[in-house]
Amino acid sequence: MSPAIISLIILVVCIVLFITRPFPNAVTACLGCLLFALTGVCDFSAAFSGFSNTTVILMFGMMIVGIAMMDTGAANLVGQKVAKLSGHKEKMFILLAGLSSALLSTFLSNTAVIAIFLPIIASISSSDKNMNRMNITLPVTMGAMFGGVCTLVGSTPQLTANGILSEMSGTEIGMFDYTLPGVCITAVYMIFVLTIGHKIGNKIWGNREAVEIKESETVVEEVKINKKKMIIMLVIFILTIISFIGAWIPTHTTAVIAALLCIITGCTTQKSVIKNMDWSVVFVLAGCLGIASGITKGGLGDMIGNALSGIVESGIPVVVLFAIFVVVTMIVSNFITNSTAVVILLPVALSLCMANQLNPIAFTLGIVFAANLTFSTPLANAQTAMTLVAGYKFSDYIKYTWLLDILVVLSIIVFVPLFYPLTV
Repeated sequence: MSPAIISLIILVVCIVLFITRPFPNAVTACLGCLLFALTGVCDFSAAFSGFSNTTVILMFGMMIVGIAMMDTGAANLVGQKVAKLSGHKEKMFILLAGLSSALLSTFLSNTAVIAIFLPIIASISSSDKNMNRMNITLPVTMGAMFGGVCTLVGSTPQLTANGILSEMSGTEIGMFDYTLPGVCITAVYMIFVLTIGHKIGNKIWGNREAVEIKESETVVEEVKINKKKMIIMLVIFILTIISFIGAWIPTHTTAVIAALLCIITGCTTQKSVIKNMDWSVVFVLAGCLGIASGITKGGLGDMIGNALSGIVESGIPVVVLFAIFVVVTMIVSNFITNSTAVVILLPVALSLCMANQLNPIAFTLGIVFAANLTFSTPLANAQTAMTLVAGYKFSDYIKYTWLLDILVVLSIIVFVPLFYPLTV
């Protein structure tokens, strides 16, 4: 049996276990990594590479920063200010925070933007009874993903795609070529999360975390506010954001420095970190990244790309061909990293473009948008997996985002050709 088939079997098993939940998600994620190593699809270090992944380090560091902000009362203060600005209305907060995260992500790492918002969201939801953490976490963090596809430097897949496009066709995409279709698609996202998406979320999780919020409120009330430490914590947080913006050092390094400063300055303690850290989320994220690595090493992505290339005929209508690549890219990106999906599918699409007088820029944009804007599983990308801290189940992502995925696909098929014709 080929490594690609074994990879497919392991992936299906993991998905079933994630959905049915006979074991905790952290156990399932680690089991998936172990199966890749035991079956020889990849070696042990590759299967468990997620545990040393920079995204995991970034998330771990920012979770410590979040704990420190809670311990000092700084997160509660920031949360109260943001909640006040939104009039303590959930939808208004989603609008303001979602647009802010989208705007920041046009030039910043969307992972870093999400890391900034997560502790603020946690604070607001724990101190304001009008704010349900599950109702606001996914909508706000998805804003960072949508904003991240509006410029060439918003996220990694754009740069990956540009390199492939330049190598194969000799053309490149400019800094703002993604902007016009990207803004239109982002508008669709915002309308969704403020209307039907909000209703869908309430039906899925309802008041599931009501008890957790109540417990968090108790913790906040017991915190003895130390103004000196609060000021120190706010300074650390602001400097962290500035470092993310300036990109003088890698974002994960910034997060580690910030986390260490929180402990060194006494804004939090090792005991508090160990007690309040959501370790299961760390293991799930690391495990999911390890599974993605195993899938790549096993050649499952290449098998999908070859199959797609084989079924596409030269006589197929160009808009249908474009739609096929968009849909397949989105499906594939739910289980492997978005950059890997681009690496697998874009060369196939560009080969067809050059052989049939099709516009390579339009197809590149369509594939990049589809690879980035998928949220149906925590396996889709590290940014989506980071939202697990809000307490979502694996099945929640599918239930909440399936309609948005359809709207995104339709938006890509409509807006990309509107600005960039599919033929040349």
